[in-house]
Amino acid sequence: MGAIGKIFYFMTGFGHSAVMIFFVMSGFLVGGKVLDRLAQGNFNWQKYAVNRISRLYAVYVLALLLGGALDYLGHHSFNQSGLYNQKFSGQIAVINHNFFENLTAPIFAVNLLMCQTILGPVFGSNGPLWSLANEFWYYLAGPLLFGLFYTFTRWRLLPGVAMLVLLVWFLPASILIYFFVWLLGAALYFANGRALVPLWASLILLAVSFSAARLQWLTVPCLADFFIGITFALVINSAARGSRRLPGHGLSRKAADFSYSVYLCHFPFLVFVLSALYQATGTGLQEPRSFLSSGIFLLALVLVYAWAFLVSLATERQTPRIRQWLYQLIRQDPLLKGRIIR
Repeated sequence: MGAIGKIFYFMTGFGHSAVMIFFVMSGFLVGGKVLDRLAQGNFNWQKYAVNRISRLYAVYVLALLLGGALDYLGHHSFNQSGLYNQKFSGQIAVINHNFFENLTAPIFAVNLLMCQTILGPVFGSNGPLWSLANEFWYYLAGPLLFGLFYTFTRWRLLPGVAMLVLLVWFLPASILIYFFVWLLGAALYFANGRALVPLWASLILLAVSFSAARLQWLTVPCLADFFIGITFALVINSAARGSRRLPGHGLSRKAADFSYSVYLCHFPFLVFVLSALYQATGTGLQEPRSFLSSGIFLLALVLVYAWAFLVSLATERQTPRIRQWLYQLIRQDPLLKGRIIR
């Protein structure tokens, strides 16, 4: 493998580290807003639940159904590669179990309730859904925890404590540990707009943390993840004070409009495309780096984003309508002190 190949595989191996970035951003955007509302005394559990449920489930239900359909079709029609039942002759890190065995109604129900990795495995091939379960329970644990510091009567304090105790009992250690990474983002609320370190220093620290994770310099479990979480929180803290938009802001904004659909839908579609391609041509899986393999990579990338964008038109783009319907269902006004709760 030449230098270009090593750089390529180094730069494309940050999947798990990117989830830590996601947790910190979620803590900053969602947890920080909860803290702000609690401090102002206008936090509303019903409206908060509507916002979170509409955001998560607008895409999630269809993503589960489409992923299951692709896995079923792929297993029965394009499984010459053996990706669906773990009979592939090579070694692929993220394909380490029999996908088809996880295509059952009980596992679907477990995933629909956001209990994957808690009461059962992820549904089908959609391995990235492990982190969505984390996110869902952080949305519940965060306000419960923060509310303890803004509740001054015993009768309001006790239910929050009881709920947190139940969550600690119910959730596995892996979810509880990464809750502290999520809290790093929420903790930025207390910085009050002050930059803790210069932006250039935080970017260097983030690059070091990513390198340490990728090269496995830190052998203590989860230490590299917390290192990434801390350094990215510092980047947010430093960059949030700037008023100048970064290059590519417009493109990033458009991509963000369907990023959640990419997150939920990309993996089953990618497995399906690669399995079908392998069955048709005998290529596409662990090929030596060449113009052909580079072309297959780019083609798969374009197809994945196109697929996710199409799914987003029917789901993610409809989130405001779903949210409005839920507000009407609970007879709540979406406006709170003149602002729409995101």
